[in-house]
Formats: sequence, structure tokens, C-alpha cells
Amino acid sequence: MAMTISDIARLAGVSRATVSGVLNQSPAVGEKTKAKVLAIIAEHNYKPNEVARALARKQTGMIGLLVKDISNPLYSQIALGVEQACAERGYSVIMGNTHKEHEREIANINLLKRRRVDGLIIFPLQKGSDLGHIYDLATENYPFVLLAEVSGVDADLVRADDETGAFAATEHFIRLGKQRIAYITGPKSALASDRRLQGYRRALVKHQISPKDEWVFNGGWRIEHGYHAGQAMLESSDDKPDGVFCYNDSVAIGFIRAMNEAGVQVPRDMGVIGVDDSRVSAYLETALTTVAQPAHEIGSKAMDLLWRRIQNRNQSISTRQIFLPTQLIVRETCGANPKGTVRISVP
Repeated sequence: MAMTISDIARLAGVSRATVSGVLNQSPAVGEKTKAKVLAIIAEHNYKPNEVARALARKQTGMIGLLVKDISNPLYSQIALGVEQACAERGYSVIMGNTHKEHEREIANINLLKRRRVDGLIIFPLQKGSDLGHIYDLATENYPFVLLAEVSGVDADLVRADDETGAFAATEHFIRLGKQRIAYITGPKSALASDRRLQGYRRALVKHQISPKDEWVFNGGWRIEHGYHAGQAMLESSDDKPDGVFCYNDSVAIGFIRAMNEAGVQVPRDMGVIGVDDSRVSAYLETALTTVAQPAHEIGSKAMDLLWRRIQNRNQSISTRQIFLPTQLIVRETCGANPKGTVRISVP
């Protein structure tokens, strides 16, 4: 029969509470007592019942991570950041992929809660969806951290400073002498796309270039979205942009493919800048200029905030919002044609 915590306590001549204190590394247990209990544990190869310990602590040592599309390199890097920060605390991660679908987001949250995860890190849908399930988490005082804002919810948040990154990309084009600069948007449900549009427009206004609605093209988040946006741009007017800022690298790659097929050379005829600094961007035939987000740090910071929330679950603590700086990675597609890669920090 397997040893129990009561057996260890009896052999050591101490209480069950003392053995629990040793297992949980409590500083209240004296060194001699601790050594005696640990010796008996080692002698009998005792392994604590982790499920029982979790129930006693009301913690499972697991957290849930929900992302919109794990095939997106940004989300996979965020997941790695979360995973590393969890491992440092002896925690495990259960990940859900919502595919940007409202019902899947709700189903994943409910499933993770049933599995008794200690908290959630969520990259939520934002616009055009009923976000009552996020409001419910806040009302229940359930530990969670958001990777994108939800209007009306006062919650811990970590994300990149999208607007400033877009401003830097657009201003870089202008300093290269470009005046006809377009923006290809992201998903309609993403506030990040709106913020990047604001940064793009702010840079134009600063340099006395009038923003034009016809220079803003509907895109998305995948390669095919950029490809179709490029086709639409080519069909829309003979007055083509000389610089195009894209919602992300995937959109930029698809857009460049459409330009290549039409005989428009990047960067000679048209500069292109993406966002995310995905791994492939540096290895394209014409290396992609991009705005790098600190994806790994976003993940680790989110876990820091969630850990703080889990440890203070029964207390009222203020929420924190962290906006991390981006970095402009100047390569070849913007037209600067530098030797190698230049990293420009965005203030």
C-alpha cells in the first residue's frame, strides 16, 4: 500500500500539518524537523498526491492561455514567453486556439475553468462580438490577464505600443522621400489595426501630408489577405502608392507576391513595411522591413501579472496596464537598402 502523509507524520513523530509544511517549504518548520521528515520521505520513496495537494491549496498549478490563431508567429512567440515564465514557477500551461471565433472563445474559457486552472491569459476578440464572458470573469473576481483591451473592463493588460510603432514606420517612409503612403488594415475585430491606422495618420499629419481614405485598403492577418489587398490596390487607380505599411508581416508577404506578379518591383517601385518581425521576414529574397513587437516579453509580463493576481486572489488589488515599446527593423523592402539590418528603437 502506498505511503500517506499520515504515515510519514507517524514515523517522524510529528503532525500532518508539519509534514505539509515541509512539503510546501514553509519557513515555520525547524531545520532539524525538516531534515528528519525529508529523510523518511526519501527512505520510503513517498510521492505526494498532487491532486489532493492542489485541492488543499485550492490551486492546480496550471493556467490557461487563449490565442486567436497559433499559426500566427506572433502568438507562438507570446506562448513561448508564457510557457517559460510558468516553468520558472513550477506551473504548466493549457493552450486553446479560438480561430477568431466568438463561440470557440467562450467554449475554451468554460472548458479551462472546468479544469480548474488557476487563471487565464486571454487574447480576446474585441469588436463586433458579445464580450459578456469577459465581463463575467471580472465580476467573479476570476484571475485573468488580457493581451488586448475589452471596452468597459478594468483588467490587467499587456500589449505592444501599436500606435507608436506605426508612426515610426510611416515616418521612416517619409524620411526616405515617399509621399504616397498607403495602409493595409488588419481584421475588423482588432483594435490593434485601428491603433496602427491612427499612428500612420498621425505621422502623415506631422509631415503635412493629407491622409486620404482611398489610401487605406481592407486587409486581414493572413498571407492571402495581403495578396488580395494588393490585387485590389492595383485595380483601384493608376496613381499607385510609393510606400505601403501593412498590418503584419504575413499581410506584407502576400502583398509583395501580388506586386511581383504584376511586375511592380519592391522596393524600387514601391516600399513595404510589415509588423511583428516574424522569423521568415529576414530570409525573404528581399528581406522585409518590419516593426518588431516584443512578443516573448509580452507573454512573460502577462504571466507576471497573472501570478500576482493568483497570489492575491482573495484581496482587492489594483489593475496594471503595460504597453511595451516596439522596434523598427530596417531591411530591404522599405527602399533604404542598408547593409545588413538596422534596429531603431521607437521612443
